[in-house]
Amino acid sequence: MSRGEPALAEATRAALRYVPTAVAVVTAVREGEARGITISAFTSVSLEPPTLSICINRRARSYLYIAHSRRFALNVLAADQREIAERFSGKRRERQFEGLATVAGLGDIPLVSGALAHFQCVVAAEHEVGSHSIFIAEIERAAHHPGEPLGYFDGAFRTFALERVP
Repeated sequence: MSRGEPALAEATRAALRYVPTAVAVVTAVREGEARGITISAFTSVSLEPPTLSICINRRARSYLYIAHSRRFALNVLAADQREIAERFSGKRRERQFEGLATVAGLGDIPLVSGALAHFQCVVAAEHEVGSHSIFIAEIERAAHHPGEPLGYFDGAFRTFALERVP
């Protein structure tokens, strides 16, 4: 199979359904308007300096907000925030933040209230790979509180049992 074959893309998509991931909403502001997108492709990159990466489809409206402002917030959702994940996964195109509890972060970027963790970031680099951009971002502020994370596995939102493995 060559790398560009549809069969390989479909096999990859099917296999990735079995990789459990946390769910987050990335928020950004462009010209005074806030926008958000649900993602599961993010990771820590470095602690010196504190850096993380996110992957965003360049066709998504939120991509333009991040690329233009060069700032974003990563809000890692709690298990009881499935409705928020769905809201920002394309189900609501306009007035995404209407009725949603948020606080203003750096640059007035909304932070989702009740999220397990917030990372307020400034973009250090952008790399285009296929249909997506990988943003490498330095963390300017981080905060968290205890709780259960919202997960994604086998095509559905789920909770994860946080039991230690002996």
